[in-house]
Amino acid sequence: MAPLRFMLLNSLFLVATLLPGCDQERTRLLKEEYPSYPEGVRRTIDRGTIIRGMNQDQVYLALGSPVCKTEIQDQGRPLQVWLYPPIGRDACITAEFRVYFEEGVVTTWDRFTKPTRYTDPPGGAP
Repeated sequence: MAPLRFMLLNSLFLVATLLPGCDQERTRLLKEEYPSYPEGVRRTIDRGTIIRGMNQDQVYLALGSPVCKTEIQDQGRPLQVWLYPPIGRDACITAEFRVYFEEGVVTTWDRFTKPTRYTDPPGGAP
């Protein structure tokens, strides 16, 4: 019984020490960048929503880390797409919510209720 208890205690210790490390970037952004954002952007972050023109740090503070990031071309323009949370088997192919960035700022977003491929037109495949 002692080895099992030892393993359990070690596992709990690792979880307790590693989890705060995942949030270091968020803590840094909240301390260093958040106070300098316009009031409307701060309120948007606090509500957990996004608006056009937000930068990637602001979206990260509002929505958290995406499950996947990908690059696409839209009418010859490169866009970065952040995908939130997966509703299919492969998070980088299907997602419920997608945020599109052009030159590092939000241009638009899509919300889907059924799995679609990120390359499909808005609303899913025909």
